[in-house]
Order: sequence, then structure tokens, then C-alpha cells
Amino acid sequence: MTDRLVEKVRKENYLLEIFELTKDRNYTDKTKKIIELVKEVFRHIEPSHFNGQLIIFFDFSNSFDFKNIEKEELYDKAILSGTSSNIVIKLQEDEQNLPLYWMNVIEQEIKDLLNKEDGFIAYLFDGNKQIEYFIVNRKKIEIKNNYSCPSIFALQYHYLYEALQDYKIERVRNVSCEHLKKCWADKKWIYLKNKPETCMQISLSEFLKSRVRGINVDREFNLGASKPVDVRVYWREANRAALIELKWMGQSLKEDGTLGTKYSNKRVNDGMKQIKEYIDLNRSDNPTTITKGYLIVIDVRRRNISSLKVTSISRTDGYFYQNKELNIKDDKKYWESYPEIEKPIRMFVEPICD
Repeated sequence: MTDRLVEKVRKENYLLEIFELTKDRNYTDKTKKIIELVKEVFRHIEPSHFNGQLIIFFDFSNSFDFKNIEKEELYDKAILSGTSSNIVIKLQEDEQNLPLYWMNVIEQEIKDLLNKEDGFIAYLFDGNKQIEYFIVNRKKIEIKNNYSCPSIFALQYHYLYEALQDYKIERVRNVSCEHLKKCWADKKWIYLKNKPETCMQISLSEFLKSRVRGINVDREFNLGASKPVDVRVYWREANRAALIELKWMGQSLKEDGTLGTKYSNKRVNDGMKQIKEYIDLNRSDNPTTITKGYLIVIDVRRRNISSLKVTSISRTDGYFYQNKELNIKDDKKYWESYPEIEKPIRMFVEPICD
């Protein structure tokens, strides 16, 4: 992932904009140094969880200092983990010297800093507005962001989201995975076997291992909850983790061929409650690990199959739920108030119809 980030940075327009604005390679050189430090800091701070402002700057004149706040050397980036206060970091001219940092900087002092007219370049991330940009001698240079994360310098969760979307299309939609095929009681993808969760967990785990760089994937990870987390993803190069709960909706068959368990939207609401429980437990058990919770819903609902077993299905009945969104109770829409919980991802399985 680091290589991809570096390559992406090289292609961004803002470096060219900074050079065209200043006509001075010293500014672009310092920008690259700032970017390196931004990425290091974001290994310990997740932008989507951060409510303050992060400013990393270089002052060519070395004349700026805050009057009422003590500065300290940034000897360990992990010091910044878990804070939502305004953080200001200054790169020093001598690269052998550690950066200096200030915490809990008030808004007015930040404005004074950003108003420096000459010999000044800064990166700013605003956690409340979820935007980032550079300021060069009082001129703002936007950073274009077409990703699902608020910063292009912390894309771990973006790459996970991207992989989950690929899994939905490449594996789930047409059951294009040997592990998923073992979940079914028939060859037309009408009924699941009873208790297909293990096959689904293995399928998703193997896909993520092959698709997302720099991660470890654990299945049935024990947090001390009422049941283990189905899948846990952990990044080796950043302080990030993801807890993924898998649920299915539809009708299953027992081993004797009779109708088995049926799940509908209640199952999804139960899943959201579990994700909240996992995140709360993780917050107390692993307080220094940045974690997001995901609910994946494998939707295999079919119409007119629950009162009498069928061996074939029409397109009208098979695709009836294709575009039916999940019905989640208002008090279970945790993604609206918890930055650590993502909106559920529904994956519809298309049956083979007559």
C-alpha cells in the first residue's frame, strides 16, 4: 500500500501547483517532506475519527513560535493517537532534528500561523469538515480526493471498502467462489444449506487476503462478546483494524431437504447490534487500536419459496428482492452517530432462473 500511496502522490497536481505558484523547488521539496510526515502521523490518527485540526508546516524564516504553549519534540508519533485536539507540527531545517509539536492550539493562534505571507508552507486537515489542503504564503491549494476516505494519505479503509465492493461483484453476485458454492443446498442458488456461515467467512477471508495489501486476516476473532467476530482485518504498517460481521437473509434447507431457517430484516438489525457491541468491547480491550466495524449482508431472499420447497424459480420471483434495500430501525443506524461504524453493505446473490 505504501508504494501505491507514493506513486499516487507523485501524480497529484498540487505539487505542480505549488511549484508554479512559488517558482522555487525548495517549496516542492519541503512539500514532499511534509507529506512523508503526514503519512507517518496518519498511521496513528484515523482522519475519519479525528475532530480537530492537524497542521504540519515548514517556516523558511524559522521565525514563528506560539507564545503561550510549550513545544515538544515529536519523538514518537503514537503520542498523538486517540486525541481530537488541534495539533500543530513544525518540520525543522536540519532533518536530523526531530519535528516540534504543540497540542490544544486555539483557533486564533492557528489563524495567525496560516496568515504568514512569506517563506511558509503548511498541510492542513480539518477533522470537522473532513477536508485537507495546502497553504503556501496565504494561498490555499486544494487536494483533490475521489476516495471514500477523507484523506488521500490514509487510504487503508478505502482499500478495504474497495475490496468489499469487488467481492460483492466478483464473488457473491454469481457465486463465483468454490467456498461460497458449498453454502448452497441446490445448484440454482435458491436455498442455502442450514448454517452456511463458516463457508461465507472462509470465502471473504481468503478474498481479502488476496486483494488488500499489508493485512492479516483472522476468522472468528474472540473479543469476549457473546460470539466471536466473524472476520478481523489488521494492517501491519498502520495502527488500523476492521471488525466484520457476516449475516445472511433468505431461506435455508435442512439436511433432509425440508425447509429450515429463514432470516429477514430482523437478522440485519441483530447484526448492527452485534457490531456496536464489538466496537464497545474493542474500545476497552484495545484502546490504542483504531478500529471500524462493518456489517456485510449476503442477501439470498427469493419470493414464494418459504411455504413450499421449489426446484426452479422464475426471474420475477428470483430477482424480486434484488433492489430491496435493508430495513434498519432508526435506533440501529449507528453509522449516523459513530464514526467507528460503517453503513451496512448488502450483497445480492442472483439465482439461476427458468
